[in-house]
Amino acid sequence: MFPFFETIRYCNAMAANLLFHQQRVERTFVRNGVETGFNLMLIDFKMEAEKNGAVNEGVYKCKIAYDLKGNYAISFDPYQIRSIKTFTLVDIGNNDYSFKYTDRTWINKALESVSTDEIIFIKEGILKDGSYTNIVLFDGNDWVTPKNPLLLGTKRALLLSEKKIIEKDIRVEQLKEFKSLKLINAMMLWEESPTIDLG
Repeated sequence: MFPFFETIRYCNAMAANLLFHQQRVERTFVRNGVETGFNLMLIDFKMEAEKNGAVNEGVYKCKIAYDLKGNYAISFDPYQIRSIKTFTLVDIGNNDYSFKYTDRTWINKALESVSTDEIIFIKEGILKDGSYTNIVLFDGNDWVTPKNPLLLGTKRALLLSEKKIIEKDIRVEQLKEFKSLKLINAMMLWEESPTIDLG
């Protein structure tokens, strides 16, 4: 089994945001004591997509599962954005998801334990992430993302580099100060990401 994975948006025969995905892959290898892994930039995504039956139109979820020896498996599946209107705050306890692990058992169990569309993880009263997304909140002036999320997302990294969002610790009691909450991940464009009204 491959312990880690990357999920890359593949649309119109193009793999998106590869630089930030590559940075996360490299971070995973280094922090697990391995100097080199593999280079996403060297993968022929168009050829792999055709082998997997993906066509040139539409959005596909390209999943690259890999291990610390540089072995990997690649798959493509059509992607549809989930409708998210409600969420429940869930404390993560001692669980950790600092790397993009293929084993998401505790996350899935947490999601199954609530009756809402989504969960927002918290730790010691501070907001972290959704079950499959980073989060950003709008205060009327700025879009703010938790300073220490559960996982350093690639779309989050891109938006920070573009200065479209800023980092800040957000406590649960501060939720009332925000007008809306947006769920972001590598698969969704900013304008199509689910947004929940907090007003």
